[in-house]
Amino acid sequence: MRDFLPARHGKWRISFYILELANTLDRGDADITVNGDVHMQVVTQLLHHYNHAFGSRGELYQSEEADVLIAVYPATRKRGWWTYATLELHQTGGTECVFYSYRFTPAMVTHLGHVAGQVARMWREQGRRLGDGDVFLLREPIAEGSCLRWALATPPYFEADGFELFTNGSDVIRMMMLHAISETEAAFVTNEGLDALERRFAETGVNSLDVTRPPVL
Repeated sequence: MRDFLPARHGKWRISFYILELANTLDRGDADITVNGDVHMQVVTQLLHHYNHAFGSRGELYQSEEADVLIAVYPATRKRGWWTYATLELHQTGGTECVFYSYRFTPAMVTHLGHVAGQVARMWREQGRRLGDGDVFLLREPIAEGSCLRWALATPPYFEADGFELFTNGSDVIRMMMLHAISETEAAFVTNEGLDALERRFAETGVNSLDVTRPPVL
């Protein structure tokens, strides 16, 4: 685990609370509470869900902007990309978000935390859950030299059946995938809908993990 990331990528910390959560995972017990905290029990169960889906153990970070935990998973032979997944966003709307990149970059953790903060505010201020086709402005382009500065929410197309909906018998949490898109693409999906943008992507063979790609519009 890292104690911090460079300041230019945002402020992060690993607390003793998170370390206790990691120790819970090491014991292989997904059903006990952490310090009697039912919320952290759900987080632990989500981590097991992610570990199974992504084929490895995640490294835990805490976003101070969104006040959520984020798990980061390395690329593997079966999965050629890094995975960044929120763990506590479900408290504000019942969803979690997943971002991907070919190489690890701390900026991706910051981008995900920034989107998570917007999703949480949308729930608190409007009572609206994250939905397919929602778009969010990033603080800066997804990567240096990229023209993609928006994030688009869709179903988790990269994942196997059964990943999208997590339940432990009482909680039901939906997983959403984020794609980096351009300003013109964000305007198009807002006006024309997600299906229309996805058709454009299919026609032009867009790889949504390619942060250097040009806009399709």
